[in-house]
Amino acid sequence: MYPDRFRLPQVTEHVLTWLERRRPGFGEWDGEVEAQLQAEARLALADVARRFSEVAVDPGYWGRLERSVFTVAVPRYFQLAREHHALQRRKYGLWRGGDLLSRVAYTGAGIAAAVVIAVTAVPDWMEPLPFAFILFGPFLPDMQESYFERRYRRQLATLVRDMVVEQQQLEAYRPLDESVPPVPERLSEPESPERSGGSSSNSKENV
Repeated sequence: MYPDRFRLPQVTEHVLTWLERRRPGFGEWDGEVEAQLQAEARLALADVARRFSEVAVDPGYWGRLERSVFTVAVPRYFQLAREHHALQRRKYGLWRGGDLLSRVAYTGAGIAAAVVIAVTAVPDWMEPLPFAFILFGPFLPDMQESYFERRYRRQLATLVRDMVVEQQQLEAYRPLDESVPPVPERLSEPESPERSGGSSSNSKENV
């Protein structure tokens, strides 16, 4: 019915992107944080609504889209963001927060394990393990943090994809008392020369 930028998946993605730019600046997650993020979501929607009003006048469609954002998308986002926000506040559960000393300790553990393996009889498959710690130990906190961040981004992407089903329901259902808005001239199909010519010739024949 309308361009993709005014459909629920893209609008949801816009709102989540807006919220994710502001969420890391908050402290401990609580009701006040959710209230402020709700207000930010309304600002994000108002930004899209302003552009939508330049394309069409359909308060019924926009009202149903807005309700879907606040009753489906935003609550699901809060559930995901609350968990990830707490994880970030705990430094992803990394030992010593992944500081320099912890990175040195991981590398030292690899060196100590290599020495133990060198002077004792161990299975062959265990020999590469200490060298993996020596090589990747300094980067282990970064890899752990990257894993949690990628998981969170995948969860948000899944949320956006799920809004496709909501969009289908939104388009399929229109209350009986809701009038169908007129199609703006800029979105209507231009009349082809053949059709315009044919109609003029028919009018001449009728005359």
